[in-house]
Amino acid sequence: MAERTDTGGAGSDWPVLGRDTEAGYGERTLTGPDGPGLIVTGEPGVGKTRLADLLLDRCADRGLLVLRGAAADATRHIPGVGVAGLRRHDAPDWLSPGGRLRDELPHDRPVVVGIDDADHLDDASAAILAGLRAVADVRLLLTAGRVTGLPAALTDRPLPRLELPSLGRAVTSELLDRVLGPVDGRTADLLWRATRGNPRLLRRMLDIGLETGGLTRSHGVWSWRGRLGDEPRVRDLASTDLGTFDGPDLTALRYVALAGRLPERILVDLVGADAVAAVAGRGAVVPSGAVAVEPGARPRTVTMAHPLYRQLALAGLGQLRRRQMYRDLVRAAGRAGTRGVDIASAVWWRLEADLPRSGIGPGIAAVRALAAGDPVLAEDLAHHVPGPRGVGLRAQALMAQGRATETERLLGAVDRDAELAALRSLNLFWGLSRPADAHAEVLRARVAAGTAAGPAGDDLEIAELAVSLFTRGATRAAAGPGDRPRPASDAGPAPAAGRSSALNPLVADAATTMNAYLLTFRGQPALAADRFADGGLALPARWPAMRGSAAACHVQALVLAGRLAEATRLADRYYAEAVRRGQPVEVAVVGHARGLCAMWAGRPTDALPALREARALVDEHTPFPVRVFVSCEYAVCVATLGRPDEAYRELDRGLAGIPDDLGLRDRVEFSQIRALAHSGRLAYAADLADRLADRYLDAARLTTAVECAYFQVRLRPSTRGAARLRAAARQCDSPLFDLFADHAEALAAADAPALCEVADGFAGRGYLGLAYEAAAAVTGGGRAGRDAERRLADLARRSAGPYPPWAGGPAADPLTPREREVCELAASGLTNAAIAQALNISVRTVTNLLERAYHKLGIHRRRQLPAALSRSLIPVIRE
Repeated sequence: MAERTDTGGAGSDWPVLGRDTEAGYGERTLTGPDGPGLIVTGEPGVGKTRLADLLLDRCADRGLLVLRGAAADATRHIPGVGVAGLRRHDAPDWLSPGGRLRDELPHDRPVVVGIDDADHLDDASAAILAGLRAVADVRLLLTAGRVTGLPAALTDRPLPRLELPSLGRAVTSELLDRVLGPVDGRTADLLWRATRGNPRLLRRMLDIGLETGGLTRSHGVWSWRGRLGDEPRVRDLASTDLGTFDGPDLTALRYVALAGRLPERILVDLVGADAVAAVAGRGAVVPSGAVAVEPGARPRTVTMAHPLYRQLALAGLGQLRRRQMYRDLVRAAGRAGTRGVDIASAVWWRLEADLPRSGIGPGIAAVRALAAGDPVLAEDLAHHVPGPRGVGLRAQALMAQGRATETERLLGAVDRDAELAALRSLNLFWGLSRPADAHAEVLRARVAAGTAAGPAGDDLEIAELAVSLFTRGATRAAAGPGDRPRPASDAGPAPAAGRSSALNPLVADAATTMNAYLLTFRGQPALAADRFADGGLALPARWPAMRGSAAACHVQALVLAGRLAEATRLADRYYAEAVRRGQPVEVAVVGHARGLCAMWAGRPTDALPALREARALVDEHTPFPVRVFVSCEYAVCVATLGRPDEAYRELDRGLAGIPDDLGLRDRVEFSQIRALAHSGRLAYAADLADRLADRYLDAARLTTAVECAYFQVRLRPSTRGAARLRAAARQCDSPLFDLFADHAEALAAADAPALCEVADGFAGRGYLGLAYEAAAAVTGGGRAGRDAERRLADLARRSAGPYPPWAGGPAADPLTPREREVCELAASGLTNAAIAQALNISVRTVTNLLERAYHKLGIHRRRQLPAALSRSLIPVIRE
């Protein structure tokens, strides 16, 4: 349910953040031995008054006399009114005597006179203030929107000027966290770009979001749902802000809005360098690329800071004026040379300028726009392409923008060949979470196409794989054009990764992601990581859901290959890039990968913020597999942190929405097993994990089989479990899996030196939680015991915990394994007779075991068992 909060209203003070440099400079300037004073300038709402108040408070704390006042546009023509309202900080009832102010000033200490909005000061007051500097040590602190608006009396002796910029992305994010609480990275970036880091606009945007429900909280994280420009009040606010631009500045914005991305030198040619500097300085456009054009360097370009500003800059621009401006762009590009102008944009400019076609047509231009990651331009160009090809290009552009419902409306209404059918199937499964319909579309297209081979058949092959990869049973591993199905354990990647040129571009994106999944989860994570590194697999450029999924798969491949530090750095980089692109699905899945790294590092407390953010961004529009992966890891994390009931509810909701034939149900089941174990139901979890590991092995899902078998043997060490894990690990290419098998064998044999060696192996790779488990399993004294104790102390310092119930350590189990097993069965509802039959022991033995467990747990009745079992193994978080 959405929650509401209060941003404080217009009269409430927000914290002053990100102004340390400016505040330090201002304090030194005002309090120095010969401090001349200071003018603070900047656009409206940037925080000039807040900074001035902070500086005046600091001056007062250092013993200077402080007088405060403010001017107003309405009184700028009333002589003397600007100084008549001055007040002393140490005497609130004292009022300035106006023209006789100089008679009231002390001569034994400096005086700081602060005037807000000094560019609205009347000339008489300005003359009085200027005269004060001749009779006493008076330092003026003035705020002004622009220096040119100050009265002449205040500029005769120039004061140092401090231009206050808007807040940067990181500071805006910190401010949002302080005002609201946790905010997802995409929303923070969205609000920063929409307000250009202007605190006043940010406050108003938050008020609008809270009042209209656009800004809501889910799982403790605030998110802006939907598109910012869909809310009329947001458009009105942005329009008012845009109204502060005029003349060449507004013209510059309109050229950038028309072009989408424009080389800076072309914009300078059109409007002049001053206008370009002005709009860039106010954050309305964002420059990127090289400052100077060097051989091989991409020229510097500018784009609109936010799509909303692009939309508003073009509002009211008539068709004739728009056509003329496009012609201006074409001519300026001709004068400056086309370097930096992508061909797709050049084609679009000529189309909109109503000029004769020159060079490639709109169809090829649309394909290039998609390849360059500009689906909006691709959609515009596709409208100029007739027939099924135009429909296909529009569908791809819509899918790349995450507009799945519009894509289905378009494709569902036309006759579809194999290529369009493949697009529709992918959109149905990954965009609309309709796996049955996606499978039916592939079957229909295969019947219609017969057995004909070629690129269209290759498209269908990928679409079929995208569904079958997450379906129970044998998965078709023919992930590329022209290849027959083959086992995932065969050497080499699935072939589509390197032969996707014949595929539809968005299908090629899907092929990359599916191949990454096949390698990673069929026992070859090390090969998957290497293929990403050598370019054999590359992140999709066009489809955010596939790009995010491939990025997350790359991170997970590194994690499962034993390269956790590298995975963590990469996840942070991918996350920052996803936030800047602003697609919720991409931010969610890559954010989930960040949390996954922290979980494998044994830091669930650090993982929770990232996983909670990912969970908050997931909704009904999120692709089915992504939704399941995010939900599962979030649930395991909260279970690890001692919140099993929340974990069970999360997993139950996820399971209810997954069809029975999807293999994603197994992923949820494994997460349930992990949650059960973390809540203390070790025996039950071990039994379930034992069966699930065999099922994974039967389906040749080697990676998840290794994970599950390893988890089972950690809960219940045995020679059989260790042998099964070793056999599975030998079929995979990960050195980490070999270390898993070493750990399992050392546990089964209670081999203390081997456990210490395993602990060192995990610690060296950064898997500190697993290292702690291995060291904690060492029992007895002697040298091995002392070595283990030293390791545990070191690992406790390096990791934050909490430690799992089966790891011993600070939360050792008070029950014996047999007592816990009997108690778990009793807590699940079985009678003593049923428990005796299940364990092949006598009813009297069951009764005695329960009595001893009741005494250890401090309970007296059977119905108290569930809570007591969980409570007895609540992990301890080390400080």
